[in-house]
Amino acid sequence: MESAFYETLIVISHTVSEEEKQKIISSYENFLRREGRIISQIKWGKKKLAYIINKNIFGIYHIFYCQILKSSVKNLEQKLNQDENVIRFLILKIKNKALNYLESKFNITLNKKLYEEKSGT
Repeated sequence: MESAFYETLIVISHTVSEEEKQKIISSYENFLRREGRIISQIKWGKKKLAYIINKNIFGIYHIFYCQILKSSVKNLEQKLNQDENVIRFLILKIKNKALNYLESKFNITLNKKLYEEKSGT
């Protein structure tokens, strides 16, 4: 099974309670750990949206940097689409050139060798 590195941005409705927000984030943490590994997370918190989405002016932003199976991305998309508290999401595959930046930003060493062999970069 092939895995790749992804950046996943989740925007949660600002109307959820702190407890609900933690449950939502924990459910995605558990999913990503089951399907691979989480490299890092960034909790941006509550920010004003560029435009109103489903009557929301604000959203709670959370970013996951992870390495998961390529086949799991569709399952993640489906889970995010079905979650009524997630008002927007974005899943980006991280290209090999950006992995060096992630290593320096988070002061970690990624196992890129397998990734390089599979992607051919």
